[in-house]
Amino acid sequence: MEGRLVGRERLNQLLSAQTVSDAEKMLDEWGASKGQEYGLKSAFAAVAESLPDRSLLRFLQYPYDCHNLKTLEKCRIKGTDPEKLLIDLGSVSTETLLTVSENELFSLLPTHMAQAVASVRDAFAKTGDPQEIDFIFDRAAYADMAAAAAPYPFAAELVSTQADLINLLMCLRLLRMRNGELGRSALTRAVLPVGTLNELSLLDLYDGGEEAFYKRLSATPYEAVFAKDRTLADTEKRADDHLMTLIRRARYVTFGAEVPIAYLLAAERQSKNLRILLVGKAAGLDAQAIQTRMRESYV
Repeated sequence: MEGRLVGRERLNQLLSAQTVSDAEKMLDEWGASKGQEYGLKSAFAAVAESLPDRSLLRFLQYPYDCHNLKTLEKCRIKGTDPEKLLIDLGSVSTETLLTVSENELFSLLPTHMAQAVASVRDAFAKTGDPQEIDFIFDRAAYADMAAAAAPYPFAAELVSTQADLINLLMCLRLLRMRNGELGRSALTRAVLPVGTLNELSLLDLYDGGEEAFYKRLSATPYEAVFAKDRTLADTEKRADDHLMTLIRRARYVTFGAEVPIAYLLAAERQSKNLRILLVGKAAGLDAQAIQTRMRESYV
């Protein structure tokens, strides 16, 4: 199955395609068409069928549950139909999301996300700030992801690392906005509650300023990701590539949880790269410009 992924070699073929239509024809031939989320939905289905215990997939599905809950809540506020905006890759199917009562839904959701719904509504009622919806659901989702990943050391390390990277990127973004106490308040609300960096350490990084931020990270695993005078877009790309370096370790594992986890994360990376590539081609960007935006592939 890994051999059918759209990796570096095939991405280079797509970059050389003259038009978006030509690239899409190649993807159809490879079984990675846009209608199937570039093969991601079928990848999840195939792995789920092969596992003796599907709970291994939960931490990978929870980000999609989080996206869907945010969508449902924002559409509820606006009075719009959420159906076309939902992604059917979560632990709760989109059909279930749209048909069951709220009480039934809460019983199906993981603990922290189910509890977050009331907090989201209360916070939005008080502030009218849609960012609160994102902050609260994201924090809940990562708490659930960490709990689901805990029995599997490889999964737990990935969740922890991803949370660290997101927290550090948020801290750097707010530092560059130079919003002072407003930025500090936003960081407090946005910090994910898992990873090696807790809220106090991140606030300490923020209070120290951008120069100190880089110095403090110079002796950590994240030194290569965060460097002075690098754009946020480039830093985000390096953060994604750092995570892929960890995922690639699974290529040297013959049996174990690492194998299906890495394959599904590779399929997610495939989906992300194909979106970047096709959007870039549609915008008329040349191959080199598109390639600088693409992330490292698993294969």
